[in-house]
Parts: sequence; structure tokens; C-alpha cells
Amino acid sequence: MVSVQSDCAAREKFGYGGDLNATSESYINNYDMKGIYRKTVYDWLDAMKDSSFVDTAPFAGVQYCGISWESAYLTTQYYLYLYYNDTDFVKELYKTNIKWMEKVAKIHPEGMVNKGLSDHESLEPVPVQLTGTAHYLKCAEIMETFAEVMDDKENKSKYGQLADHLRTLIKNEFWDKPVNGKINRQTLFSTLLYHNIVPKNELEAAKDSLQKALYSGPNGHLNTGIFGTKYALEAISKNISPEEVYKVVNSKVYPGWGFMVDNGATTIWETWKESDGVFSNSHPMFGSVSEWFYRWLGGIQPDPENPGFKKFVLSPSTPAGLEFVNTKYESPYGTIVSNWKKESLGTYRYEMAIPKNSIGMVNLREVASKEISITKNGVPLKNNSIKNLETGKFELNEGDYSIVVSPK
Repeated sequence: MVSVQSDCAAREKFGYGGDLNATSESYINNYDMKGIYRKTVYDWLDAMKDSSFVDTAPFAGVQYCGISWESAYLTTQYYLYLYYNDTDFVKELYKTNIKWMEKVAKIHPEGMVNKGLSDHESLEPVPVQLTGTAHYLKCAEIMETFAEVMDDKENKSKYGQLADHLRTLIKNEFWDKPVNGKINRQTLFSTLLYHNIVPKNELEAAKDSLQKALYSGPNGHLNTGIFGTKYALEAISKNISPEEVYKVVNSKVYPGWGFMVDNGATTIWETWKESDGVFSNSHPMFGSVSEWFYRWLGGIQPDPENPGFKKFVLSPSTPAGLEFVNTKYESPYGTIVSNWKKESLGTYRYEMAIPKNSIGMVNLREVASKEISITKNGVPLKNNSIKNLETGKFELNEGDYSIVVSPK
């Protein structure tokens, strides 16, 4: 990352949009990306063409990957809004974004995306109709949000209807009828769940299908590509259990990050299997796992209803076999801390820091029938001073907290 978030350090060094779509949240969790991602969006403005998609910014002559790459122009703006509440940028580029969406509609007039690169480096085929149309759906949802920021009711309705249409297209093709051809079912069900395409009354079936797809993967691991990996890490954690993801991430068996490390990797590979001079052995593509560390082990998650961490989620996970986690995130309001440590069998201590003028919405799992004690800035609090503390779902305002959950 030198001026441009590029794909690899040695071979192409191009600012591919697919890598941004897969890993921009990982970068934001690790670094202050507001300045460089604003610059990245300007790079896309310089690179883009009026009637076709390009794959990189700055433009490097590559233009066959399609919307899943160029949509990074819009998704990067959204993450600037979500993580930094950068509404000035939304206002500055709003009219240009509308023109960009008009270009997408001309290229894909029916809505379904039929051209472009799909789940790059998936170990099984994934049709672009799935991932490409899902990225189009994401763009429609982003524009619906931006229209609300702009108090543009007409376009809010327009983009909401477009999102509904695209969601229905994907649902009809990939959920309502059997998918009999060869397809990566981990990417399939993760995409459907990640993008909220499955109806609520059918969610249990989708969760079961995703779990079966995970267990059917090589050594019970992910075999997803650039987008499916990000979707799977989130969808499995949210709909099944973060513990299932931890088993994969912590394993040294192929395919996986532990396999890379165990085979001498000091940087993440572009492929699950080490490549001898064909693919890169230093690539951000599977780096979406870093986002998972923050979102699910530390549990620090932005709240789309309160962009910029005015209110945010603290929902740490304590998978079996892991003794402690220390997580820190620099929000616009100050440093958020979410640490936990296993002190004894069934006893966990959580250390949380909530910055000034912000609120942490805490979700501690499995606290039923447990003893809970809490201190703020070193001073013990009465349990009834924190509303709903005994449920594990409660809110904390500014301060440094220590929470101990133990068996009764």
C-alpha cells in the first residue's frame, strides 16, 4: 500500500477494485484509511469510462472483470460513510454516483449481471450471475442510503425498488429453484445470507445448507474465492457460530490461513495452494480474515443506523481453545477497546472502553444463569444501574469497564 492499495507487491501492483470490495473493511480496521480511500475514489473518477467497466484505478488497461471490480468506486464511498460518517463526500459525489448507476443500468438493463469475473480463485465454479448481481444489489442499497442522506425521497424510492428487483432476481435463480450444476455451495449460501436474499421464514433452511456446505468442504474448510471468503466468514459467524469460523481459521490443514503459515508464509497467498511463480504469495485477497478478527473475536462492529461509531456494537466471541483476545479500534470519537480473557472454567473477564460522546451496544453471549459483576473506571457498580445487564444485552456510555461473567 503505497499511494494505491494494490493487488501484490511484486507482479502487477495494480489497484484492482475486487481487492477493495473484499478487504477495504479489513484495512479500515487496521489503519486510518479516510485520507487514502478518499484518494482512491478520486482515482476511480479519473479511471472510469462512460460506457464500459474498468478493473483498476489508476487505469492499467484491464477491463474484463466487470461490476464486481468497478463497483469499488461506490462501496469505498459507503465504507467512508459507515466508518467515518463522511457525509461531505456523499454530498460531493452524489450526482456523479447517480450517473454511474445510470451507466450500470445501460450495461445490465435486465438487472442480472451476465458478464465479468466472479469469485476469483474459488476452488469450485461460481457463476457471475450470483456474485456480480449481488454487487449490483449492494450498489442499489448504498444509493438508497445516500439518497436518504441527501433527503432525496424520489431516488430513495427508485433505488429501493431496484434493490428489491435485484434481490428477487437472485432469489428466483439461486434460491427458489434447485441449483443442480457444479457450483461452490459455500459461496452460494454465504452470498444469499450476507445480502439478506433468503426470506425470514426460510432462514433455517439456508443456515442448514451453509453448514452442510462448510462441512463438505476440503477438510471442513472454506474453499471460497475473493468474495465468497468475506461473505462466508460473516455469514457463518452470524447465522451458525463464530466458533465454526474459529476452527477453520485456527487450523493448519489445507486449505486455510494456518496452512499458509505452517508452510512458511509470512504474507497471505493469492491462492489457497502455494503457487510457484504463477500467482502471488503476497496478496490482500484473502485478507478479509483480518476484518473477522475485529468484528467477531473482539466484537467491534459499526452500526449502519449510527455511522461513524456514534453508537456501535460490542459483541465479542469466546471460542473454545482461545484464552484471550485484545482488540483496539480508533474511532472518530476515540479509542474503542474490547478485550476478554478466560480466567477459569466458565469465567470470563471483559475489558471495554467506550469513547466520549458515544455508546457501546454490548452483546455478551451465553450469560443466562451466570453471575455478572461490573466496574466503571475502577469503581464497582450495582447491577441494576445498567439496564438489562443480566440479559447480556445492554448499553454502556463513556468510560472504562471491567465485566466478569462466572458460574453461579
